[in-house]
Amino acid sequence: MNYFSLLFVSLFFIWTSVSCKKNNLEVTTTSISSISVNTAYSGGNVLNDGGSAIALRGVCYGLNSGPSLSNASYTQDGAGTGEFTSRLEGLKANTTYHVRAFAKNTKGIAYGEERTFTTNPYYSSTTPLVKTNALSNLDTLGMKLVLNGEVLHPGGSEVTESGFVYALKKGPSISDNKILSKSLTSPFSGDFVFELGVIYYVSSYAINSFGVAYGEEIQVKIDRAKPKIRTSQVTEIDSTSAVSGGEVLSNGGIPILARGMCWATHPSPTINDNFTSDGSGLGSFVSTMSGLTPFTTYYCRSYATTSEGTSYGSVFSFKTVVSKLYIGMEYKGGKLFYLNPTGGGGLIVTTYDLSSSCSWGCTGVNISGATNTGIGGGIANSQAIVNACTGESAAKLCEDLVYGTYSDWFLPSMDELAIMYKNVKISDLEKFSSGYYWSSNQKDANTAYRYGFLGGNSGEADKSTKHFVRAIRKFN
Repeated sequence: MNYFSLLFVSLFFIWTSVSCKKNNLEVTTTSISSISVNTAYSGGNVLNDGGSAIALRGVCYGLNSGPSLSNASYTQDGAGTGEFTSRLEGLKANTTYHVRAFAKNTKGIAYGEERTFTTNPYYSSTTPLVKTNALSNLDTLGMKLVLNGEVLHPGGSEVTESGFVYALKKGPSISDNKILSKSLTSPFSGDFVFELGVIYYVSSYAINSFGVAYGEEIQVKIDRAKPKIRTSQVTEIDSTSAVSGGEVLSNGGIPILARGMCWATHPSPTINDNFTSDGSGLGSFVSTMSGLTPFTTYYCRSYATTSEGTSYGSVFSFKTVVSKLYIGMEYKGGKLFYLNPTGGGGLIVTTYDLSSSCSWGCTGVNISGATNTGIGGGIANSQAIVNACTGESAAKLCEDLVYGTYSDWFLPSMDELAIMYKNVKISDLEKFSSGYYWSSNQKDANTAYRYGFLGGNSGEADKSTKHFVRAIRKFN
């Protein structure tokens, strides 16, 4: 082999060695420390990223040798090279675990050397073995919560006191603040009154004749929350006004200073747009949005203001009606089917059937006040039926209906059903079922009148017969 060949081979070998070394992903496993009943600490050191950034690093641990990301539990302890510390949680008492660090990048996964350790047993021959459990019953309004703990083993003698200690620094002890448990039984609990935004360090504890033992220390910090508020459905939509409102469900720990509705013609109204002022504090409220433009789409939502700012409920959209009313328009809770020719007002019908199989009711009862068949007679008829009868009836079904703020519904008379059929059924301005609808008119003690919406015909049937029911209401 000539000189140049030897030189080429030597340079290639050096380049290959350097390249392999540069791309060698390398990590070591830290010794196990702070071993307890169900926790321990380890970690690792990423010595070389192999030429590609470390995306994830941590420790794999499990009951079998060779723990990996695919067959064991693992921690996630950031990215990059260098040392890191891992907390191993959820371990079983008196159990041997296998541990090794890992580092992962786009080129693959590398593992450190494997280490083993055994968790402590539950039993202690001296002081108790105590565990701090999760918090519960958080109340940001009353600024209190419940602390929970557990004596896993009493130790070498009977537990005489248990509870919780807390401080504004790490490592609270019985020389700091104490909260005695409600009983010596285990698990145990205690009420904790806190201040918003303050960091507390809390541990459970138990005492026996050998001394005091502490559970795991936890950090408690409860921040102020935003108020929770619900927006009500929009009702009573007119050409220049509409009604909505809301309910302030929680105040986030600070007083509600103002509440109401805000609205605009864009999808995200705020109190910088139009708004109402409807008191303060928690609870429900009703708002009237006025000064609206006819036949215009608006967006509205409830709001609640505290010293921390303003929170909003869900957004609802609605469209104001035209300034002139017309048959078939959506209006005041339903579909407008009759306008009074001699003055204002008219009749509205619901846009759905209240029932498809309801009896007229009051079989065997003669109701003299349920005989007005004319337009405008349904109100008095229905009231007479409800007053005279007990149990289920078509009129009672209508009277019990509440839609938004509207609760003045009644069962229509025969003429009201006929004009409804003529004005909005035939013209298909409102959908109805192909069957008979009950009227509020009685023929005799056992028979009542019905109206057929398949062909527009009147008839009669036994009061126990099952028919469709639609409710109507009057507006002025």
